[in-house]
Amino acid sequence: MPDTALQEMKNTKKQFFKATGIQCFHGVQSFVKGEVTPEQAHEIGIKLAEELWGDKFQVVVSTHLNTDNLHNHFVLNSVSFLDGKRFCNTKKDYAIMRKTSDKLCEEYGLNVLKQEEKYNKYATSSLYKELMKDSIDYAIANAKDYNEFIKILQDLDYIVTDKNNTLSIRREPYKRNTRIERQFGNNYSKENIYKRILETQPEHPYSSDPYLLIHRAYKKYDEIKERYYKNKCTISWLIFHYEKLLGINVEIVSKPNITKMTPELIQAIKKMDEFSKQVRFVCKNNINTEQELLDYQKLTYEKINPLKSERENLWKKLKRAKTDKEKESIENQIVEISKKITPLAEEIKHCNNIKLRLERIKQFELHQKIEEERKQSEKEQNKKKKDRVR
Repeated sequence: MPDTALQEMKNTKKQFFKATGIQCFHGVQSFVKGEVTPEQAHEIGIKLAEELWGDKFQVVVSTHLNTDNLHNHFVLNSVSFLDGKRFCNTKKDYAIMRKTSDKLCEEYGLNVLKQEEKYNKYATSSLYKELMKDSIDYAIANAKDYNEFIKILQDLDYIVTDKNNTLSIRREPYKRNTRIERQFGNNYSKENIYKRILETQPEHPYSSDPYLLIHRAYKKYDEIKERYYKNKCTISWLIFHYEKLLGINVEIVSKPNITKMTPELIQAIKKMDEFSKQVRFVCKNNINTEQELLDYQKLTYEKINPLKSERENLWKKLKRAKTDKEKESIENQIVEISKKITPLAEEIKHCNNIKLRLERIKQFELHQKIEEERKQSEKEQNKKKKDRVR
């Protein structure tokens, strides 16, 4: 309720011991003059708030009539009532808010900003950069050589400019080229992209058919879940049990209208693919506790470090090679040693990501425990009040 909203938000902060710092966030949604009634404007504002924040954050929606343009104000609690996490206000969040608002306005037959105007203004948004980086990583992982790397980016509708040893890309309707190395660091220089392609070498031949990648990412998911979900208190059980908390999206496989691979689809599949591999990893190696995970990671580092040193020496040797035959021989050696390194590197990556997930699970369980204790305390206090009345 409006008259109790402030106190309710304060109570949430106290519950999770986050009463200091930023208290709330503010947003505005405006409409064209004369296009909506106050009731319609408020209804759209409520729907926007529910879709964006309703399952995690408390929010007040206020529709103002004091200007020619009706507009909604949103006041969002900085701390989530669900898990106590702080709201992180980024350009990505702003882009999602704008996209959701546009969708709702279109459903009501209202005007929205033109695509060209909107995208030119936010061409450097964090969401665009995140999708671009995922696309580059996907192209590197699935290309057998540099030419195929370029082709994959073009299949994803990127315009690629390879000039003067500088690689730039952009995607319509964005108008500004992004220099990959400058944006994402030295690991994305042309030289290092070439090295990563040679070292990775895809397990499957590249295909632009999205169903192939979806099938590879999901085909064992349900089978593994059914098999290992029964083993309570193991790491695999915890990950499955909290899959929604961990942001796992399993709905994508049911979409019937997927006709081509897109950066957005790659990002969704990437999350599910990593998740499936992590669970297969802990199950295959019979890792049931956090200590077993740490021990396994230590042994893997001991295996991978000598191989990495050997491969680095081969790269130095390749730079000194004078003939094409000698270069080809060294490159083949790099590919062979990379085949030994890649699975070990994957396992180390899984260990690190699983540790992060376990930490999130612990925090979530702690917040649940605090909430249960608070409810129990209130219950006991209410009972004492009733006893005193009697």
